[in-house]
Amino acid sequence: MESSIKVRTGIPGLDSILSGGFREGKTIVLSGPPGSGKTTFGMQYLYVGAKDFDEPVVYVTLAESPREIKNDFKMYGWDIQKLIDDGKMLIIDARPFKMEEGFVELDDSLYRGETLPFMHLTQLIVSSIKRIGAKRLVVDSLTVLAMQYANKFYVRQGLQGMLQALEDRHCTSILISESNSTERIPTEWYVASGIILLNHSQRENAMERTLQVLKMRGVRHSEQIYPIKLSDTGLQLVHPKLTP
Repeated sequence: MESSIKVRTGIPGLDSILSGGFREGKTIVLSGPPGSGKTTFGMQYLYVGAKDFDEPVVYVTLAESPREIKNDFKMYGWDIQKLIDDGKMLIIDARPFKMEEGFVELDDSLYRGETLPFMHLTQLIVSSIKRIGAKRLVVDSLTVLAMQYANKFYVRQGLQGMLQALEDRHCTSILISESNSTERIPTEWYVASGIILLNHSQRENAMERTLQVLKMRGVRHSEQIYPIKLSDTGLQLVHPKLTP
């Protein structure tokens, strides 16, 4: 039977337009151009889940090093290292051609500097979820992952396998992807249960960021475009009808 349990997002104002949050065990694609707030959204979802809701989390990075990630989010007062030390967060360093020791023990048979096979990455993620009993996961980003493979059908198959494995573990996941107005509909949009689109535009002397829920299967949700802002504590929706 499909789960009706809701997972709170940790983003002030967002749960109000999602009838309480994400559906447990489902996968959501978070898409947008560079600078729209995707990585902050993803880490905030994990950090609040681990710190406030006592839910172990996994972060898969294909772009920044774990050290950079921990340093970047100190500006919000987020102590990523403490969550790692407490066994509430695990960072998988899956950057192409480089793995950083001390975050996830890697089997050399899975990765020796060549392209990481999709199935092996999925196995690594699942084993990490099992290790700490993770309830939340973020992959940042699918775009970097897909760039390693010329065969788009292989990518789609790999994504479908990954999503099925995540749902089998009842892990509520966010897959981050880059998007722009000139490309075709990304593969991940077809296979995910939900799609949240972040965007930004220049208004006078400031950048205005926005959020829109394009799809969320099984969840009543608003289709409006909402302003969002980055404060000294993270990201939040800005709307007079919403209370953080």
